[in-house]
Amino acid sequence: MPGILNMPDLYTPAELTEAINKLPLMPQRLRSLFTQRSVRTTKIALDIRHGRLVLVNNQDRREPPQEMQGRGSTRTTRVLETAHLPLADTLLAEDIQDVRGFGTTEPVTVASVINDKLLDLKNSITMTAEFHRLGAVQGIIYDADGETVLYDLYEVFGVKQKKIDLVFPSNDTKFNPILKGILNAKRHAEDRLGGTPATRFEAIVGSEFYDMLTTHKLVREAYNLWAANQSGFGNEDYRRRGFTYGNVTWIEASEVVAGRKMVKDREAHFYPVGVNVFTQYNAPANWTETANTYGNEFYARMDVRPRGRGYDLEVQSNPLAVCTYPEALVKITASYGEVVEK
Repeated sequence: MPGILNMPDLYTPAELTEAINKLPLMPQRLRSLFTQRSVRTTKIALDIRHGRLVLVNNQDRREPPQEMQGRGSTRTTRVLETAHLPLADTLLAEDIQDVRGFGTTEPVTVASVINDKLLDLKNSITMTAEFHRLGAVQGIIYDADGETVLYDLYEVFGVKQKKIDLVFPSNDTKFNPILKGILNAKRHAEDRLGGTPATRFEAIVGSEFYDMLTTHKLVREAYNLWAANQSGFGNEDYRRRGFTYGNVTWIEASEVVAGRKMVKDREAHFYPVGVNVFTQYNAPANWTETANTYGNEFYARMDVRPRGRGYDLEVQSNPLAVCTYPEALVKITASYGEVVEK
C-alpha cells in the first residue's frame, strides 16, 4: 500500500501530520489552479484593490511626472475566516482481532488499519476542500449541504456576477452563436482582469452542457479533431484537461457526491487561469501543539484511549479558497433555440 504509516511514530501529532500529508491525494481537477499559502491565523485579511489603468501622456524628460490625482486604485479590506473541516474515527480491538489482511492469510496489522482509516478520513476532507474550490470557481462557496453560503465572493468583493445565455441553434445557420457567446465571455474576463494576464481560459461544465457542445454540428468537427489528437498531447498539456474550443478548455464535471451534482446539467462556469487568480489559504489546526504555527493542508493525530481500549483518530483541514477576481467569472447557461443569421 502506498505511503503506509509505521508504528510507533504515529503517537505524536507532528509525526502523524507529516505522514498524512504524504499519503496519496485523490484526483482533483481544481487544486492545480490554486496557489497554496500557509498562514498562522484563522482569519485572512484581503486587501481588495479596484484598479484603474491610466493612459500616460508623452512629455519632455525635463518636466516633472504627471500626478495620478485620484485616478488610480482604490482599496478596501475584508476579513474572511478559514473553514474548519475535522473528521474523526476510532480504532478498537474488534477492528484487528480475528481480521485477515487483504489478499493474505496473515492477521491484519495495527499500522495497516490505521493507515486505511486515515486515508478514508483524508479522502472525505479532500473532496470537501475540492467542493469549496469549486465554489470559489463559481463565485459562491457553499457548506456541505449545498445550501448554506459560507462566502459570496461577489458580495465580499463588491462586484456583480456576469451571466450569459448560450443558445445552441436548432435550425440550419452559418452564423455561429456558440463561438460568439464564448468570445463574449473571454472578452468580459479580459476586461475585468485589467492588466493581469491570463495564461488561458477554462470552464467546468455539467454533463448535458458538455454533450450539447461536443455533438452540435457547428462544433463536432473541432471535437473530433481534438479527440483524434489526444494521444499526442503531453502530460503537462492543458488540452488533456478537456475539450478546447474557442480557446477555452471545457471540462466535464459529471460527479455526484452525497447525492448532489458538482455542476448542474446545463450550466458552465467560465474562469481565467493565471498566477494568483485563485488562492487557497491553509490555517493551523485547533490544537495547542499547532497554535500560531504556519498551517498545513492536512493535519492528523492519534490519541490513546483509556485502559488500552484503542485509539481516537482525527484528520482535519482548515482551508479558505478564494478567487481574487470574481468579477472575471462567468456563469453560462445552455439552451436550444432558433437563431437568426447576423
